[in-house]
Amino acid sequence: MRVIYDFFESILKGLSRLAITTAALITLAIAVIGTLDIITTNVISSPISGAFELSESGLIILLFFGLAVTSRSGSHIKVDILTSRLPVRGQKICDAIGYLFTSVLFAFWTQQMYFLALKSFKIRETANGLLQFPIYIVKMAAFLGIMIATVETLRRLSISITEAIKKNPCQERSK
Repeated sequence: MRVIYDFFESILKGLSRLAITTAALITLAIAVIGTLDIITTNVISSPISGAFELSESGLIILLFFGLAVTSRSGSHIKVDILTSRLPVRGQKICDAIGYLFTSVLFAFWTQQMYFLALKSFKIRETANGLLQFPIYIVKMAAFLGIMIATVETLRRLSISITEAIKKNPCQERSK
């Protein structure tokens, strides 16, 4: 059983690394496109065609890939005013409940994104701006990002449940 877990863990870790690397490259590309667009607009009075559309699409991918990485690392915003006063087991139960709700929400979101990307792919949807590029690629990337986030949240849910039902959890409050 541990071998299967380790196998899936390595796949998820690799997908998360791919997501963060892609997100970093997209961030760089958005910055370069924006800078060049400003320079060409101010110097030669000619903006780069499609800069807005490319930046907009990059931000969508950045959002979903960032969500995948955040789900893996658990570095999302967490308000723990009440839960920090609970014993460790209570904190773990609250974490599990939070991950359960997040998993359900992400699962619905993943399902809808799948249908949206599939429909876009079937009609070979393109951007309607000055630069006509295939928008279905962006939607497929967004689907990949939310799918990774969903699986990572389910992984965190299983970890939280396991920690919550341990026989002798430390009864101190975590800091």
